[in-house]
Amino acid sequence: MQGFSVIILIIISIDDIKSLSVRQSEHRKNEVEIHDFSWPASAAKMKKIIPDTQKFIFHRAYVGNLPHYFTDEFKKCSQIEFHYGSVHSIQMNPKLYLFGLYKTITDNVTIERGKDYQLKIFRCIEINLKQIPKNINQLKKLEVLDFSNNLLETVQLEQFIGLDNLETLSLSSNNLKHIYSNGPLSLPSLINLYLDKNQLQYVDVCEWVMPYLTNIDLRANNLTFFTVNHFRELKVLEISGNPLSCGWKDRLLRKNPSQHNPYFANLFCEERSVGMFELDCPSYFHLQQQIYTIYYWLKQIEGKINSSQQDSNLGDRIETFEDQLKNLTSLVIEQQNVSNDIIEAMYRTDIERASRGNVSNRH
Repeated sequence: MQGFSVIILIIISIDDIKSLSVRQSEHRKNEVEIHDFSWPASAAKMKKIIPDTQKFIFHRAYVGNLPHYFTDEFKKCSQIEFHYGSVHSIQMNPKLYLFGLYKTITDNVTIERGKDYQLKIFRCIEINLKQIPKNINQLKKLEVLDFSNNLLETVQLEQFIGLDNLETLSLSSNNLKHIYSNGPLSLPSLINLYLDKNQLQYVDVCEWVMPYLTNIDLRANNLTFFTVNHFRELKVLEISGNPLSCGWKDRLLRKNPSQHNPYFANLFCEERSVGMFELDCPSYFHLQQQIYTIYYWLKQIEGKINSSQQDSNLGDRIETFEDQLKNLTSLVIEQQNVSNDIIEAMYRTDIERASRGNVSNRH
């Protein structure tokens, strides 16, 4: 148990009295825990904290918009965590090594382009995150990215292109239904990938370039199979809790004998589950997945148009375009029918000519 010395700092306001509690670790002299922080009301009191402090852990902070410079008084500050409370919007400080949000109310994390970010560990856990923060690929030195226990439904992996030092990516316990890339995706340092406890039906990995990926967790999804042989360095595959077909499992075990890959031996399968039994890329399934991706996004666009009155004109234009396509299709069919009638008439004429010729020859 770590010991803490307690300093109570009082902020007096017109309406009430709020206390800013700072607890400094006796064993980690460069780490403090701060309770009931607010901005900018607590700015002046922050200056009384030891200037050499490296790690700040905020509990129940209440902030509207937190600027990146709020810890500039602490030249050695490199790690910041927020637990509970609300930090609606925060600007990422380029000098940070670690940044974490845990069960906070957060709407936006601003990452600017062109900054020399030092961040290596970035965690946003159980903050109701619905989309990946913009410009996340500007965090060039990032090694650990954890967005588990959120509300993500779709992830476009191109957002991570450029994270060449990323070793661990966790998207566990979200509402992921679709994870995809529109072209080759290179994460050359990735070792651990956690996609468990989502709603994934298809994961097309055929264009993923991850030469050192050794650990994949796909438990508790809706997968019917997985092209496991695409990852040559794979050592651990967690895939229980999926409706895997037994045909897929049988082929997998035949190609990867359990004595060489013991983690395959206990794979669960469902006799009634059907699917393409592909283990390697490229495959027919890969083409199916591309078609599924196009179909998925068409449905997404359709849903946005139907749910937004601002897009009503666009919806009308799309309906007009669809009508034009239908008309064009009808014209093509009509023209095809006319062509068929002409061909049939010519065929009949040739037959009649041949028949008359045969009659003449007889006489």
